[in-house]
Amino acid sequence: MESYLFGSARIRALENGLVGKEKLERLLSAPTIERCADLLAEFGVDVKRDEQSGAFLREETLLGRLRAAYAEVADVTENAGFAKLFRRQYDCNNIKAAIKCFKRGVDPEEMMFDFGLYDVRTVISSVEKDDFSALEEPFGTAAREATDAFAKTGNPQWVDLILDRACYDAMLSDARESKSDFIMGLVKLKIDLTNLLICVRLLRMKSGEAGRMMLRDALIAGGTLNVSFFTEAYDNGEDALWASLTYSDLSAFAGEAGGSAASLTKLERAADNCWMTAVRRAKMIPYGVETLAAYLAAVEFEVRNLRIVLAGVEAGLSPKTVGERIRLNYV
Repeated sequence: MESYLFGSARIRALENGLVGKEKLERLLSAPTIERCADLLAEFGVDVKRDEQSGAFLREETLLGRLRAAYAEVADVTENAGFAKLFRRQYDCNNIKAAIKCFKRGVDPEEMMFDFGLYDVRTVISSVEKDDFSALEEPFGTAAREATDAFAKTGNPQWVDLILDRACYDAMLSDARESKSDFIMGLVKLKIDLTNLLICVRLLRMKSGEAGRMMLRDALIAGGTLNVSFFTEAYDNGEDALWASLTYSDLSAFAGEAGGSAASLTKLERAADNCWMTAVRRAKMIPYGVETLAAYLAAVEFEVRNLRIVLAGVEAGLSPKTVGERIRLNYV
């Protein structure tokens, strides 16, 4: 634990530069996207601009923010292996995009993030050559299974299901390596929330036995809620599902979500807020791997909120409309 003393102190200092609620509100009030860029620079964000036109490069700026956070964590600790679990989602997205686009004859690069553990070109080449040996497990096997399933069924949903399971499997492995109950708890909570959203979506599709079979295929292993919880919930209906969460560890999520009358957008926001609430518990831990992991989660959410706000300002949406989509911040 003492090995994280310096790193934790450094990260605590960096937390002061996070774009929190008050700064987001200032961005929401900005009249133009260029004014937003100026404000971001004022907040200490490294704003990227086109070398020729000087135009604000939104996505490059946001990804640069993420890269800087991961570089900081890697710099202050010799064992930043736990940080891999936050980057798994980018690998998952990239493999999905490459498989789907290859079958359709479309260039996938615009849909991919150069921020995963695998180089974008490595992922594309693996799909083109139908050779996934360059991808470590469980992604190598999952990519093969997803490719075969897509070829047989033509249904891209199988690509998502297979690779999502592999992604969470890898995240659980990373959490175990961290030897941190806090990090393991975050991953398990993420799985529970993801499974709950899957269950609600299928319930609302009213697909009967076909939906029940799809539920079993879609559920992700490793959370605290077992398969029988979700199959019973599917059989009993959505109202019963929300009622079963009322006196559980997920009661706060159920309360914010709003039950059967809530939109899926509201449910997704409530799930994100529930997860960030769990991340915020790291504030009570003076130093350790929890501090560093929470900082990475904080920057991930910061970037997500900035993406929502900047897109909203650029589209001319009202601050109220955009504000309803913002997730809970770490600070």
